Parts: sequence; structure tokens; C-alpha cells
Amino acid sequence: MRYVELKKIDNVESFCPDNGDYAYTKGQKGYLYIDGVLLEKDDAPLELSLRGKYMYVWYGSGKFELYEGHTLLNSIERNVILLNEQTQYIGKSYAKFNPFRKGYNFSSPIDEQLVLSEFVPDRLYVEDNLIIAYNNFRGEFKRINTETEILWQYPLSSLGGSEYEPDKTDKIDKILGIAHGNIWFYTDFGRLVALDLETGNKVYSFDCFGVYLDEVTKDIFAIASNGWTIIDTQTSTIKEDYFFSEEDPEGMGQYESVYKPLLQGDHFTFLGEKEEDYGGIRRVGIFDYKARKLVWEHEVISEEECDTTRNQLVISQPLYMSGNKLYIKDIKNNLHIFEREDIR
Repeated sequence: MRYVELKKIDNVESFCPDNGDYAYTKGQKGYLYIDGVLLEKDDAPLELSLRGKYMYVWYGSGKFELYEGHTLLNSIERNVILLNEQTQYIGKSYAKFNPFRKGYNFSSPIDEQLVLSEFVPDRLYVEDNLIIAYNNFRGEFKRINTETEILWQYPLSSLGGSEYEPDKTDKIDKILGIAHGNIWFYTDFGRLVALDLETGNKVYSFDCFGVYLDEVTKDIFAIASNGWTIIDTQTSTIKEDYFFSEEDPEGMGQYESVYKPLLQGDHFTFLGEKEEDYGGIRRVGIFDYKARKLVWEHEVISEEECDTTRNQLVISQPLYMSGNKLYIKDIKNNLHIFEREDIR
């Protein structure tokens, strides 16, 4: 597996790794490159998300645009938030003062018809006919219906604190999704938790790092700097577990730190640091988890560039793989695009 850097685009605010669309700034203007067409905007959008045949374009002001190809289907000026990628609904929010109140709802991006009978004071996760409302401040995680009735509620305080903060209530880091009749989520204290969809009872809990739900196999992958764990969500058991130092000592075993691992097919991409690295993250790589070996690595930022310009990679920007291309942004908002060379 070999990749070469195809091009680098400056001042990129957002990009969609699924199809290569991106948005950037130049001077006082924003630009959206979508479906092969360059559109001038007042501002560059901060998020691009391809959902089915539609491109969701979101601006920091809460403005939202819906495209099919490069055709604009709908534009909403304010109060839109993007929900989880498992749904085509968009989130709606409002804020009021004296006293301060904030609420959330969701709707179709086309007709904007609200689904919930009223706004709720909780963040929302929507998948199929499941609606989860959660509030880290109040420590609540609950399933509701469209009438906002609570079907069950799970108190996050029941998870307990951490080793260093035993009296602190754990919080939701991310909701992974539905697998085998359970809703799976990951917490700030590094817990993987599964709740029964019908009752809200906890059926599984496991301490781990870097978790991802494979939508095809429904397995959950936990990836840390030193190793790899695969969890069977049907049986709630560990089906595979190994250390990089033992399985791939000359490849993954050479990395002291692995950041932002991202599961993509039979591989996971990552940002990494070796023992000799200092001054910032500069390297990326691809690990084949079935073959259990590192199949590609690259120094995106040279040591000289890092020293002279302070440019580096950042944990919040993973390495995305799509088709025969790779995409990654650095701290200076340069988008690096790589193309696979051995399959041209």
C-alpha cells in the first residue's frame, strides 16, 4: 500500500472525506467547492456531511444549507445543529434569557416540520425510531417518544466516579449507536456502556479507550496506543485482544503514542509519535487489523517545517480514508490530500 501527496489546499475550514468536497476562505470571502462547482459565500461553512444523496452544509452561526449535487434545495438561516450521522434529520435549537432556557427538537431538512411535540432541554440522538435525550449537566440519559414522554431513564451517577475523582458523576462522551437490541455509548471516564433499548437496564460495561462501532459487523473496536480489542456486541464478550508490540513490533510497535484512531473498513488510520519525535505530531499511518500489521506510514509535516513554522497535526483532525484517497488537516488549516499509487 503506497500513497503520495496529490495536493495541499490552504485555509480550509471544512471538508467531506466521503466525496472530497471542501470549503475555504480567501480574503474576506468564503468558498464552497461542491460537486465539482466552486460557489462563493459570505462565510465558509464549518461542517460538510454527506448523508445519502444530500450534502449537509452547516455554518457556525447556525445557518444550514441542503444540496443535492451542487443544487441548493433548502436554506435555513439560524438555529440549526447537525445531529449524529445515523439520521437524516437536522436538529433545531432555541435559547431564551431571563431566565435562561435552552431547548432542542429535530425536523426534516426539507419541510422543516418539527418531530417532537415540544422542545426539550436535552441533547438528542436519533436513529431509526429511537430518540435518546441526554443531559450531562443533570446526569440524565433517557429514551423518549415524539410526545416527549419518558420511556425509561438511566442516571449517569449510577456509573460511579473515576479512580481519581470518585465523587464525580461520569458524562457522555459519544453515543456509538444501536447493536443487537442495545444502545451503546462511551463516557468521559473511559467506560463503554450498553443499555437495553426496551428497559434502559445496563447490560454491559467495560473500561477501554478509543471505541468505534463497525456498522457492518456491529462489533466494537477499542484502540489504544499499545493494543487492540474487538468486542462482540451480540454476546458482550471480547472476541479478539492483542498488543502491537507482540503482533507488529517493527511496525505499530514502534509508536509510543497513537492518536485519533479511526476505523475504516479493514483498517484503522491514526496520528502517531515515535520515541525520537518531539515538538508536535507529524506522522500518520494505516494499520490492517486483519493482517495485524502496519501497511503505510508517512511524515506529513517534516521535522524542519515543524521547527521553523510550528506547523503540526492536531488530535482533533483524524486521517480519513475514502476510496483511493486520504485526507488530513494540519493546525494551520492546510488540507493534505493523498492518492493511492499502487492501484492507479
